[in-house]
Amino acid sequence: MLRSSKGAAAADAERPRYSCHVRFADIESDLDALIGKAVTAVATSTPSPDAILGDFIGLASLIRSVSFHEGKLLEQAIIAIGQRNPDLVVLWQSLRLPVTPAALEAIAHNRSGTLQGLSFDADARTRVTYTPDLVVVNCRYRSAVILDVKRSVASYLDTHRLAELKTRMLATSLILPDWLYKEHKRLAVDTVGIAIVDGASAPSDHANGIWAMDEIDDLLEIEGAAEAMAELRRRFGVEIRRQLVAEARRLVGTDASLLSRPGVGDTAHPEEDGLDERATMMGDDIADGAAFAHQAPGDRIGKNFRSASPPIPRSIRFGFARARLGA
Repeated sequence: MLRSSKGAAAADAERPRYSCHVRFADIESDLDALIGKAVTAVATSTPSPDAILGDFIGLASLIRSVSFHEGKLLEQAIIAIGQRNPDLVVLWQSLRLPVTPAALEAIAHNRSGTLQGLSFDADARTRVTYTPDLVVVNCRYRSAVILDVKRSVASYLDTHRLAELKTRMLATSLILPDWLYKEHKRLAVDTVGIAIVDGASAPSDHANGIWAMDEIDDLLEIEGAAEAMAELRRRFGVEIRRQLVAEARRLVGTDASLLSRPGVGDTAHPEEDGLDERATMMGDDIADGAAFAHQAPGDRIGKNFRSASPPIPRSIRFGFARARLGA
């Protein structure tokens, strides 16, 4: 019996896009461990004395440390999830790559956003370098993506920093094929893309290399990766807001003498319930944050890359990342 076109479309929509699938529950223990280390790192940050903030420096320190630790948490979570896809080699250590004048010149004279057939020597001498957060290699499609993970891209918009970041990433992409071939057991790729991943999942702009975190499924080719990342951030947010409320209570809710000090103000002691609400809102505004759990790099390349030694392909495509680069 033939299916109607509407029924076929519905079936296609329900079919998973990728063969690899992950749920938060599948790696809950690993991700919860990362969250725990992150919370500890934020809570134990030691602030320097501040003449203006005074006793409130502890609360300010918690807020300031969130941005750094959340960025590291997102990186580590992507590593843990990416390793679930057997087609991927996820690299995150010792990724300091040269940015050569020749590569920068090639990027400066390119207006199309893509280059083809170019590959620069990874051993070239230069004082300018760029260290990606992650490099994800899809062995099935012989493609690679250079990832720079940001807690939020909002602070980079309308500034020269975003343009500079994209230039360094594109220049590094021209060197990556030679670097992978030399440094990672002759691992060869035909396509290299760059992606700036916005942890806040603001609207993406693939034409400028910006990907929302809720699109991470396509970069890793893992169904459910975005949902796992969203649950990770939700859980971490709960823990961070709990820390903020506890610190706020310590400062104001249980220390009445603080308000009587000169210069603090003449406002009445706030009700505890109101304090909880404001502290929780504060936690919502700063989002979450997490610690960087250093992990020893596993040998993810496998025996398939130890035998054959294919030459570096002569035709390599570079540019902003697209879903399934090698397709």
